[in-house]
Amino acid sequence: MENLSILIGGSMKTRILFILGVLVFLFNAGCMYAVRYDGAYRGKIIDDTTKEPIEGVVVLGVWYKEAPTVAGAVSTYYDARETVTDKNGEFEIPGQGLRIMTNLAPVNVLIFKAGYTFEQGQWDTLDQGYTLGKKIKWEGEKPIIPLRKLTMEERKNRHTGKADIVPDAKQKLLIKELNKEHIEIGLSPYTEVE
Repeated sequence: MENLSILIGGSMKTRILFILGVLVFLFNAGCMYAVRYDGAYRGKIIDDTTKEPIEGVVVLGVWYKEAPTVAGAVSTYYDARETVTDKNGEFEIPGQGLRIMTNLAPVNVLIFKAGYTFEQGQWDTLDQGYTLGKKIKWEGEKPIIPLRKLTMEERKNRHTGKADIVPDAKQKLLIKELNKEHIEIGLSPYTEVE
């Protein structure tokens, strides 16, 4: 407690060094970005076989805040935004804008269309071979994400669900598309979100 009173009542140099030390810890823990622009996320969804664009694919972007702990970072839900692809298979999710001294992690995306594979992954690792990365082609900064059409048997044997950590009001389009899938394969739909 005595050390804390020295910091609070100590010299300006001591306070600045303390603050810099905390910031270095946070940056080293990988939980804070000095300046980051979280811009719009644009992409295109195509059929894996035909290479044709798929209209009506739900794309849900989910952001988490990361807090450092002794055991590593802990993530908590921050926000979610969703959209559907247009007739050209293209989508855009607005980002969170300019972030200064933020612990907001890059967006995670969930991609779903009834009858197709369900995909998800962190946006900034799509080109690094994680989850979706093995299948993605890039046109400049826009990923072209293929979805494979599933057989009825594959659809019945997989588990898809809404993002439990995301409030239902932030994933209305996803729940609507999941309900469509559930009805088509003979399951009960989720409760509709107003």
